[in-house]
Amino acid sequence: MNKTWQVLQEIKEAFKPVELSYVIEEMDGEGAAVQVSIPMKSPRFLIKTVRVIPTQETNVELHILNRANKEEAHIIYFNTTEYSTGNYVDGIYDNVDIPYEDKDGNAHFHFEIINPGSVPSGFTIEVTGLTVR
Repeated sequence: MNKTWQVLQEIKEAFKPVELSYVIEEMDGEGAAVQVSIPMKSPRFLIKTVRVIPTQETNVELHILNRANKEEAHIIYFNTTEYSTGNYVDGIYDNVDIPYEDKDGNAHFHFEIINPGSVPSGFTIEVTGLTVR
């Protein structure tokens, strides 16, 4: 067996793609917030991209949490559109390298989305990454 092939097979097993997506149909404005937990196959992964797409022209804030209980959770990612790679029409799109681990131990991805604008809107949240050992 070729050593290079063996190393490539080990890498393929170590780093598998993770794609999470969630749609919020309608959410009020003026600071309305929704907290969501999405089931995953693994309790930890490396977040590579974060994208939030609004259905209306409004600002959006996204907090990625390491626990389901907001009072006990740490915010490991926070973004507003004024600091992202887009504007409020395009939503948030960030390339990041953030290790994520569900501290509850139940293999869920926890986040909170906030609509600080005055316009009710729906949102599509997409997160991609790689599993880690």
